[in-house]
Amino acid sequence: MFPNNLNENDINLAISDKNSSIPTKKLTGLEKFINFLSKTFLKKNLKKIWASKERIKDIKSDDYFDSIFMICPDFLINEDLKYITDKTKNSIVYFWDSFDNIPRYERTLPFFKTKYSFERKDVLKYNLNFLTNFYHNSGHSKSTEIDLFFIGTYDIRFPVIKKILEVVKSKHKTSKIILQCDKQNVINENTDSEIMFIQKSIPVEETEKIFSHSKIILDVQKTVQQGLTFRVFEAMGFRKKLITTNTDIINYDFYNPNNIFVWTEDSTDIPDAFFEKEYEELPEGLFKKYSLENWLNTIFSTKNSSK
Repeated sequence: MFPNNLNENDINLAISDKNSSIPTKKLTGLEKFINFLSKTFLKKNLKKIWASKERIKDIKSDDYFDSIFMICPDFLINEDLKYITDKTKNSIVYFWDSFDNIPRYERTLPFFKTKYSFERKDVLKYNLNFLTNFYHNSGHSKSTEIDLFFIGTYDIRFPVIKKILEVVKSKHKTSKIILQCDKQNVINENTDSEIMFIQKSIPVEETEKIFSHSKIILDVQKTVQQGLTFRVFEAMGFRKKLITTNTDIINYDFYNPNNIFVWTEDSTDIPDAFFEKEYEELPEGLFKKYSLENWLNTIFSTKNSSK
């Protein structure tokens, strides 16, 4: 999708992200030994260097771009970052995770003219431009089969998820919790009918179908992250209520206590009214502000800051 003020015919874009399909390189015994020596004595991981080269192999030496946009640039080594960003006067990066979670982001900063992050503390510390995440699909289904829905990985957030689940159950509301986990002991110990453990990720289309038939989406933030997750904006896009542990959400212009309940360390209950009252629509201009289209318009704006 191109922003409405861009056209495929008048701008060349080179876009790289960490989800690019990179085949796994199987090392021979000798290659493994050489890679071990390289990592130990030269501090170079030959496998990562190879993967970095694979990601840029289609960019020719005489290529030049109006803009280069990267997400998760840490998957490229410095030599390749320089090779890419030297091919434009408008290099842009969006950090889709916190620097606390991925400290190696810091080494990539010098290669970009314009830098964005959704994490306020990183914006302040590293002099970045603040830009939230976005919703990419929107819809509105009043047909709800589930009162509360959560999907994510099994990790240290689990006790909080369980506590919220118990509150919802006490109100005789329905829940569906999907957790990716391969620890059999965890699966055996947690037999709640509302919790389903999976070993592989569920396709996005299937997840979005469950979103559309849920009344409330649950968002439990990771401790290393303060910025709003995609789950917040997915709930917005599907016009669903949200229960979140991110207390900073009250500082955003779309915050509405009718639509969003903030669960804190001191919370023990969720008001009945939150379950009973209908979702209140956001003003159209505010709703569109957080769309993918507007996000792209911001990223590729000719008024980009030099930060």
